[in-house]
Amino acid sequence: MFFRVYGSIPRPVPGQQIPTAATTFPAVTATSPAVTPPFSVVSRRNISFAAPLKILKDYDSGFTIQVPASWDVITEKMPIPEGYSGIVYLTSLYNNQGFVNTHEFFILTYASSRDYDQTMRTYFRDTWTPKAMETTVRINGITLDRFESKITDDISVAYVARKSSANERGFASVIECSVNTSSEYNQQDYESNISRFRYLDANSIKTAPGEEIKKGKVLI
Repeated sequence: MFFRVYGSIPRPVPGQQIPTAATTFPAVTATSPAVTPPFSVVSRRNISFAAPLKILKDYDSGFTIQVPASWDVITEKMPIPEGYSGIVYLTSLYNNQGFVNTHEFFILTYASSRDYDQTMRTYFRDTWTPKAMETTVRINGITLDRFESKITDDISVAYVARKSSANERGFASVIECSVNTSSEYNQQDYESNISRFRYLDANSIKTAPGEEIKKGKVLI
């Protein structure tokens, strides 16, 4: 199941009661060093090869991530869902090449002062089929609730950052990837990229290595 840009972000319901997430420590612990090797072994169409990586940073959202150098990454400001106030950014990391406007691997960034994270947890719990397996993980100092749903070759994975792990700018993130038989990359490739995701403060991100992610138009 892929995330489709237009009109697919779940909308918060005022006063909605959200169950507390189950917690399992640690399913994944990533402690990658500040500088990682410039190559990563990935499996594209079941062929493993060493892909050169690039470091990307988003100053406005306050995060960095490493991805294959060939990817064309862009961040766009999203329309505000009904019942929600604050900024929401969509960073499209990789799109499924066989479908128009289909984001196979992406990051949502939002103001942590709102309950958008709870809305996303409820969305993954209630709408993913089969029911998502839920754990809690830590990646580079960030605590996230991880959801995974799998049926045959269709796999969906999402990471929802805890409010307590929001960055200096007050933003938190949802990282989501989905793969199936039409995907050029597999789940392990995307998980490897996620393990290199980290928050940086405003001063650090200015001087950090990497290129600034391109900014696109406001989505409507």
